[in-house]
Amino acid sequence: MELEGLTSLSLSEPPVSDSTLVYRLDIFILIIILAFTLFNVPRVLVYIANNRSEVYLLRSAAGSRMDRSASSTTLQSKEKVPLHHPLPGLQSAARFKKQWHFPMCLSLRHPAASFIHYRILGNYTVVQTVLMAGYTAAVFYAAFYESNPFSYPKRAGWVIASQIPFVYALATKNNIIGLLVGVGYEKLNYLHRHLGRLMVIGANVHAIGFIYQWTMAGVVLHRLDEPFVRWGLVALVCFDLLGFFSIHCVRTKSYNLFFGTHFVGLILALFAACYHKDACVPFVIGGAVVYGVDHVIRAIKTCFTTAAIQTIPEMGLTRVDIPSLRTGWRAGQHVRLRVLSTAMGLCGMIEVHPFTIASATNTEEGLVLMCKRTGSWTNRLYNMARTTESSEHSQEPVKRVKVMVEGPYGGVGDTTIPNYSGAMFVAGGSGVTFALSALQDLVLAGDRSRTKVIELIWSIKDPAALEQFIPLFATLISQSSPAAVRISVFYTRATTASFEKLVLPPSITLTPGRPNIEKRLDELAVSMMNKGGTHGAFIGVCGAAGLGEDVARAVRMIDVNSKKAVGGIQFHEECVNFFKGWILS
Repeated sequence: MELEGLTSLSLSEPPVSDSTLVYRLDIFILIIILAFTLFNVPRVLVYIANNRSEVYLLRSAAGSRMDRSASSTTLQSKEKVPLHHPLPGLQSAARFKKQWHFPMCLSLRHPAASFIHYRILGNYTVVQTVLMAGYTAAVFYAAFYESNPFSYPKRAGWVIASQIPFVYALATKNNIIGLLVGVGYEKLNYLHRHLGRLMVIGANVHAIGFIYQWTMAGVVLHRLDEPFVRWGLVALVCFDLLGFFSIHCVRTKSYNLFFGTHFVGLILALFAACYHKDACVPFVIGGAVVYGVDHVIRAIKTCFTTAAIQTIPEMGLTRVDIPSLRTGWRAGQHVRLRVLSTAMGLCGMIEVHPFTIASATNTEEGLVLMCKRTGSWTNRLYNMARTTESSEHSQEPVKRVKVMVEGPYGGVGDTTIPNYSGAMFVAGGSGVTFALSALQDLVLAGDRSRTKVIELIWSIKDPAALEQFIPLFATLISQSSPAAVRISVFYTRATTASFEKLVLPPSITLTPGRPNIEKRLDELAVSMMNKGGTHGAFIGVCGAAGLGEDVARAVRMIDVNSKKAVGGIQFHEECVNFFKGWILS
């Protein structure tokens, strides 16, 4: 009787039922997603019109799907893979047509909206902060509307259960939400982490509230004997482990621990929630379907092939050439690489790392990756590249390994770079990979591209690193007609080496110090106006977070009249730290 009295007193139903409230919360979230989708519809339509024949699956140039067990016949030679191949003829390789252009005035990203790139909470922009605050407010409203978490903790359980489909959807690589709003999954992962924290807090509020009530009534042991309560505690432990091992220091310093707990915890939490309460089943099914479909698509997008690896010592890079994969990606996209070699170690063979593609499609060199030495895995890859397969002596040997390549992912979303009148790429160190693929795409587009001015600004520590890229840069410049290509390289480390033997082709400069981004943006705008470019400028940056902030600040400082005169500015940022410090599951 005492237990029944406690239950009837403390768990009296609020005026609004829990199920009604959480379904309203989910509908509200879906409406927000729909609103962003509608804003993105014009851009999607233009993108489809310009790329309707493209299929983004890694495959050979012939268009057939790669045999999963096939090895590359192009890698049988013992000669070192060259650092560049001549680009194919412009007329035959052009893939973009002057059909549609998306006016910047119709976009949320038009010149008047440049304030959204301000960073106000660490690395979070204004729009990211607003979305996180809005999501928190919606969840808190549903959890605390006419409800006290200590007198009625059941509400918190309903709220976190209702968010299961969303937290799983935001974690997937083939992200349905990202597809709708026109951004890559990596751009939405901050929402996955934020929602995960809210769910951990909600799970603890839900559990602590009931344990408090049972303790006050002296029936806590009796309650803990009930199976549904035990399953609830299992789910709570899973959520707490997920939350603890997802903090930044654990995720970056011990990724295997993060990945293991995440994999086990995410699956076990779904089963525990179902056994805890039947009301969780619809939400769990939603999350499981999203998670399962994502893995099926990832399997379809995976290829097994052979790669040639070699080092670029001046930059501490390992170059990975996969000539058997020649098409199926866009400029700026990345793939997830697994090296199937015992030299990587047992754990290294199962690790998957993301790297930006550094080459354009339909070229002789195929898919090219440049992997920066930043951790134990990339250091093992670099050291392996310095060895040979046999005892044969060669001055420039290459190593051939079996690899698993999954992708492509990410990129510039629904943006078609050749449809802009001007393009500037700002890169730091290994972030040049993003710019290389985009530059090659623009050059290969030829007369079908609207781009009239192309500029690359690259900051490196050691000027000796430029020597490896001069042949490729020279090829890009020589074949860039009718667009003018200018490449400016800045080195930040003092050196006593002489560069007299370093012959720089026209339009390539090597300068000590750091670039003045604001001045270069003004010069870009003037060049575009002189050439009648009124279809907007694309500004892409790939490097450390500080570099992205510097470029974003420079974009905001451009005179509004200049922005309008060139047709607006599209700003895109790829943070190289995302690829260096966080290995994707």
